[in-house]
Amino acid sequence: MKIVVVGAGAMGTLFGGRLARAGHQVVFVDTDPARVAAIAVDGVWENDSPALCEAALPGVVQGEADLLILFTKAQHTAAAMAQNAGALRPDGMVLTLQNGLGNDVAIAGVVGDERVLVGITNWPADLLGHGRIHVVGRGMVKFWSLTGEDNPFIHKLAAALDEAGLGASAEPSVKVAIWEKVIFNAALNGICALTRMTVGQVGDFLPARSLAFRVVEEGIATALANGVAVDGDRVRQSVEFAMANHRAHKPSMLQDVEAGRPTEVDAIQGGLLAAADRHGVASPALAHCTALLRSLDHVVRSS
Repeated sequence: MKIVVVGAGAMGTLFGGRLARAGHQVVFVDTDPARVAAIAVDGVWENDSPALCEAALPGVVQGEADLLILFTKAQHTAAAMAQNAGALRPDGMVLTLQNGLGNDVAIAGVVGDERVLVGITNWPADLLGHGRIHVVGRGMVKFWSLTGEDNPFIHKLAAALDEAGLGASAEPSVKVAIWEKVIFNAALNGICALTRMTVGQVGDFLPARSLAFRVVEEGIATALANGVAVDGDRVRQSVEFAMANHRAHKPSMLQDVEAGRPTEVDAIQGGLLAAADRHGVASPALAHCTALLRSLDHVVRSS
């Protein structure tokens, strides 16, 4: 397949590099000219494994791509699709594995519901430099069509991702997994960003830990009110596991705050809060965390 990967950060580099090594034609698209130039010259590297790929700025690639994989931050989804939809052939598909809620709607607004695939991934990858990542451990990918309907391309893509070593599966129930990940991120990403604590430190400090689990409970209630049958015990256990086993981890939202970048609060905490408000679910902990995170973003954008 010809595949365009929009967003050459850690996850984009992981997926694009592995797909290229599996024999697919991969073009990276990124807004950073230095990153584009580095990938065009040196390709991408996962640990010590290289992959030669093309790279371009937004809007340069036109036509004939079978698949566009979107790995931008959620706040850039609409702009990224508007700039790069022309890279797709008329029946080309878009896969989003981004964090938060609402990315699918933004993408569908450009290409239509029937051309959108939605899913999650939990692969661990750290960006070391332009086109260079470090990966320790394994992860998975789950996805399905936005419309809920089956089609041959879903299974073709699942096979391609799996053959590239990405642990992929086509899951009609992926919406549940997406919501469970959003709840997890709303709690841990948000509390870590607000407190500047690592995941383990949040777990160790009772006030922070209690706040995280209040957000979890509000998120579970919101999902159920929206007709999404999340497994509450599974969400709680995943947060407990992260606190105990990913102690030194700094979630992406904390990394954004430390780097002085806007966070994905509107897609994660904000998306969950909007869903709670639509169904009258009381979410005071989530509302307060969302307001504080948006305040941090306001400072960044005003500076």
